[in-house]
This record gives sequence, structure tokens and C-alpha cells, in this order.
Amino acid sequence: MLQIAICDPNILHRNAFCDTLAKLLFDAADYSFSCFGSAKDLLARQDAAAFFQLVFLEIHLDGPMNGLEAADRIRILSPDTDIIFLTDAAEYVTEGYRYHAFDFLIKPVPLARLQDVVSRYLSERRKRPADFLNVTIQRCSIQLPLYQIYYLESQLRKIIAHTWENTTEFYDRLDHLEALLCDSGFVRCHQSYLVNSRHIRQLSSGTVLLADGTKLPVSRTYFKKLKAMPGFEAGLREE
Repeated sequence: MLQIAICDPNILHRNAFCDTLAKLLFDAADYSFSCFGSAKDLLARQDAAAFFQLVFLEIHLDGPMNGLEAADRIRILSPDTDIIFLTDAAEYVTEGYRYHAFDFLIKPVPLARLQDVVSRYLSERRKRPADFLNVTIQRCSIQLPLYQIYYLESQLRKIIAHTWENTTEFYDRLDHLEALLCDSGFVRCHQSYLVNSRHIRQLSSGTVLLADGTKLPVSRTYFKKLKAMPGFEAGLREE
């Protein structure tokens, strides 16, 4: 399901936009809307367990934080969230793309323009790696959101997925998961560990530090591969 946030201080604009968007998505995708009137409310949800694949974000927001500042914060909290800016001021377009926005919509948004953006977004999204890891536990199929997984640990024949809130155990091989998730940002740091690169905060020759404070061992076999990842090659997150 596509989780979508609409952040606009004008409730009439917000409701009208949601109605139009719902009609465009009716036959195209399963979706859920969450609406916010301020950056503070939106970021409160981003800080919690909620996660949005797409945010329509008005630049002119009430309160101490505008849409560009909110986008900067979203990029830290949820790097994989796509942002489409909304505004009635065309002069912000160039500045908006500094935040790696998917697109920029000028109000009032023509229906044809919105339809084109939504269609293009859905088409590009289908080409991306999967958002979930499908596992079987006691003959039940469960989807684990990839963005919530800090790392996968191998113990004998079991895999332990360490996530934001808990751990999940299932039967699989780490070699198989490494091949399956290599295009989704997961990288091997040790014979027994596969880490989610989006949660890596620091790398040294012997350990890797994750966003939740966990330190995992890094073997010499995998250190060079880790260091060559985007971010590390410039020394941005290396001890």
C-alpha cells in the first residue's frame, strides 16, 4: 500500500487535493492518505513508526518551519521518502530541487499536470527494488518493511531481523538474503550480519555503528566493500 502524506495549512485546499488525488489513484494503486496542516505535525509522524513513501508538501506553512526546512528534516528521518512540493510561488522551483524533490507543482494545479506527475511517479516506483521482505513464520506469510530493519543476523539455520520495535525470527540463509536485498541497500559486514546501509552512521576498520546505537563487527573481507559505498568513499561517515 502506498502511504501518502499531504501537508498544507489550508484545509480547503488540502481536502480538495485529496479528493482529486483519490480519483486519480482509484484504479492505479492501493493507497492511504494522512493529512497535516503544519510541518510540526508531519514530522511528529515521521519520528514515530509511520512512514510515507510520498509527501505532497506546501512550501508556505504556518509555524516556525516552512516546507523547505521540513523537506530537509524529512531527508534525514526518511531518506527514501519522495517529496513533491506544492506552492503558488514559481520562484521556489529551483531551490526546491536542492532537496531532491520528485517534482514541483504550482497552484492551482491543473488536473492534467497532476495526472502526469502521479502517472510518472507510479511508473518509476514500480521499477524500484521491493519495499518489503516477505518471510514465512509458522506457515504464515509476513511482510517486513525494509526501511524498519537495522540488520539481519544469522544464527545456525535461523535469521533474526532486528527492526525499530522488535526482532523477528525465521528460517533462511544469509547468502540468499544478501543476493535478494543487494539492490535495496543491504550489505554484508560479517559472515553473520547483513546491515541496512541507510541506518549506518559510522564505519571503522573493525566495527560499524548503526542509528540505534548497535555496533556490529566488520571483517576484513567486507570492509573494502562497505567503505566503497556512497558516503563512505568521501569519508563522510568513517572514523
